[in-house]
Amino acid sequence: MIQIAYALSDKNGTYSKFAGASISSILANTGENVTFHLLHDGTISEENRHRFTEMVKDSGSGIYFYDVPARLGKTLEQGREILPEGLDSERYTGVNMYRLLLQEVLSPELDKVIFLDADTIVNLDINELWQTELGDAPLAAVSDYDVLAHFGQESKIKPNSSFLYREKFTDVHGIFNAGVMLLNLKILRHRESLLLEGLKFLREHDGQWEFYDNDILIGFFANAYKHLPWRFHLRLGWARTYGGNELERAIYHYVDRDYSFNPANSLHALFLHYLSQSPWGEGAIRNSFYAAKSVSLQRVQDRMARIRLINNASRMKKRVFMGLKVDEERLRADFGLGADEVFQPLEPGRKVCLPCSIETHFYLVFWSNYREVRGILECAGLKEYVHFADGTLLMPERAEDMFLDDRSVIWGM
Repeated sequence: MIQIAYALSDKNGTYSKFAGASISSILANTGENVTFHLLHDGTISEENRHRFTEMVKDSGSGIYFYDVPARLGKTLEQGREILPEGLDSERYTGVNMYRLLLQEVLSPELDKVIFLDADTIVNLDINELWQTELGDAPLAAVSDYDVLAHFGQESKIKPNSSFLYREKFTDVHGIFNAGVMLLNLKILRHRESLLLEGLKFLREHDGQWEFYDNDILIGFFANAYKHLPWRFHLRLGWARTYGGNELERAIYHYVDRDYSFNPANSLHALFLHYLSQSPWGEGAIRNSFYAAKSVSLQRVQDRMARIRLINNASRMKKRVFMGLKVDEERLRADFGLGADEVFQPLEPGRKVCLPCSIETHFYLVFWSNYREVRGILECAGLKEYVHFADGTLLMPERAEDMFLDDRSVIWGM
């Protein structure tokens, strides 16, 4: 029986579908029975648990759910004492660290398990990976170097400023992404706690690490892991950039929400196909379009309301444009400014000067960090939409902001 594990957090009920699409792709491409292990933080809804259970029961496979905080609450608390941001961070969900707990969570009778990130699609028979002999290696993974070498792009891999290179934990051949791994549970159980050891490792290199669990795994195992063939972990961005639109018999990893509704792109169509075959299926895709339409309509209405406020506030006043000096000529041409209309240059880190009275003039700010300028003006007693406003709202380029991109729609559906 093939053993496969995922780690999920799904507070909004919108993330389970990615694991559902991944499981759907596995079941469609293997004739072997599979046991799935879903590690979670207690946020998987009953509805989504039912969907997961229903999708595997007819295939002869099984699925088990593990509430990690309920099972290993003491270990997690010890981890927070060592490095709080390692398990609780705005940038990073602590559930990603659950892959370091598999040897503690899963049955001691299991010797190995495949770990997959939820945003993967398995476009091959997963049994090919499962049959890999680990020997004494703690895990097997695909090195970034080997993937790029497959595309003839190995020169793209170079040491960077990471402490992993600087302190010689690894070289370019040792770097791997932990989104697809075959873990040797027998070997990993020899450690007292991979998670707690890993958090201490990060604390020793405070402020230097970037990818939490991935840095731990590379720091500990870069010179000991078994290198898998490139096809077992292919990031979508690399596949698209270097491999074009051609599908490979590979495990695709949709890193950084790399999704699209474009059916002409076979890599994106692959995800949509397996999502449609899952219990989330066509309903999720259809509902996402309705949700996107609703959000876009609200954004259009909000923008029109802001433009009306600008028009009302500036109707009886002269305009003063504020922005970078290099943008003056373009803004004067775009808005048809007369020679007598004032353009006040803004410079990063300098004071914001108001050359004209706020009683007779209205300030339109063209600045990428509008909130910074707004804060300065409000501290000086000016009021937004009375004395000043974000001038970029009047630019046609900003119209794109009113519509959700494909990634946002798919992620939130």
